Amino acid sequence: MSAQHSHSFSDDEQTSITAIVAQIIIASMEFTQPGADDSEILNDILTSGAALQGRLGRALATLVDKAVDVGQATIFRQSFLVEVELLQTLTVQCYYRDARAIQALSIDVRPLFPHGYIQEPNDFSLLEPVHMRGEIYRKAP
Repeated sequence: MSAQHSHSFSDDEQTSITAIVAQIIIASMEFTQPGADDSEILNDILTSGAALQGRLGRALATLVDKAVDVGQATIFRQSFLVEVELLQTLTVQCYYRDARAIQALSIDVRPLFPHGYIQEPNDFSLLEPVHMRGEIYRKAP
């Protein structure tokens, strides 16, 4: 990692994160799709996850000096459920922000607005029975 990136993960934590995210989203040569351990995606994960370093640090410390293979990753997932969920969510968010991942899925890389997708007109009269039913929840005090 170059000095220009802003994150607080140590070299050991970066190595562990790289090994874990590589198993969360694997690269596909067949579909020319990068894995989550791709340098650009990984940098986004490390930068976006900088605020989570305190929460992930203890869990990642258990992986220091260990080869994070599938077996080790399984033990890690079972031992640190909350941390793994955070890391998985972060990985998926960063992965699908990458234009190459979106292009591999044959989705246009463009904003939704102002040149968004065309929405067919809706028939809101179909919702009338729901509206007529009234509230079916308790209002908060």
